[in-house]
Amino acid sequence: MQRAWFGVILCLVALFGLPQGSVSAQDIPTPVGWEMGLVYSDGASEDVPFQLEEGETSIRFWIRNDNLAGDIDVALDYDSSSGATLIGEEAVTVGSASNDTFTLKFSDLDLWSSPAGTVYDFEINGQLTSWGLAPVVAPVSSQNIDGEVVVPELHRWQVEITEIEHIISAGTEFNLQVDFRNIGNTADKLQSVSIEDDCPVLSSDDDEFEDGLTGTLTQPKESISTSIVFDASSTHPTRLCEIEITARSTGVANGGLGDSSNKGETVVNVEARPVGAQIDQDDADVGDNDGPQNQEQVTSDNFLIFPNLLTPISIALAAWMQRWRK
Repeated sequence: MQRAWFGVILCLVALFGLPQGSVSAQDIPTPVGWEMGLVYSDGASEDVPFQLEEGETSIRFWIRNDNLAGDIDVALDYDSSSGATLIGEEAVTVGSASNDTFTLKFSDLDLWSSPAGTVYDFEINGQLTSWGLAPVVAPVSSQNIDGEVVVPELHRWQVEITEIEHIISAGTEFNLQVDFRNIGNTADKLQSVSIEDDCPVLSSDDDEFEDGLTGTLTQPKESISTSIVFDASSTHPTRLCEIEITARSTGVANGGLGDSSNKGETVVNVEARPVGAQIDQDDADVGDNDGPQNQEQVTSDNFLIFPNLLTPISIALAAWMQRWRK
């Protein structure tokens, strides 16, 4: 009898000792092993930020599932101090005992207006939403990874030429005003400046012009202003002359990012001298031997008709005087 009562008592203790109510989702055991991390490449590391690129920058990260019992689902969200548009997957599934790689993209970020060397931070947050077939209620398991991105040095020059609206007469000089503006995001120098035109006898002192510009260090948004003297030869034909000025960056020449050359263009209207006008060169020549070679030739060419008229006039005058005498 005592043994029977003892068994009943044990059953009652066991019954009332069990948890009351149904088992909730939080009572489901959570995975012991899943992890997130960044994929470092192109010189980036935990101590060296990822370098941003024009247009779009991609950063890869991994999620590892160390569990053998089933897949995991992870919800993702992203944040950055850069102000860029962040593009990435919102939810991913990683198979059991596997390591998958995903991509976060930075876009719509104007690097040219951001000073070189500016560092922005970013963060990737992962929230475990299911393990196997069982949902997991937050905040049971979550992880986050953070990193940094840096704005690179970019080089670009803007060449602004002041238009000449009046006509340039052949045989005269004219000045062309040019501004070279550093529109990169870092200090830069001009490595070289070249001038080209499509007219036959239009010239400028390129060497003196280039020597006065190259090697001058400018900060972003600063400019170098200069004036170029052009000489339109007296034999220059009437023509619209297209002048092109090219600036090359020292930063790009030394392996920096940006534009290798930047150009400015303008058109100048040169008008030839009237036929018979005095030429200020003894032996002017446009190169195709179509123009006058010297002033004497211009004079003889324009007045050659008068000696040819003297002979018939003299004959007619002599005949008239002979008839009058009769």
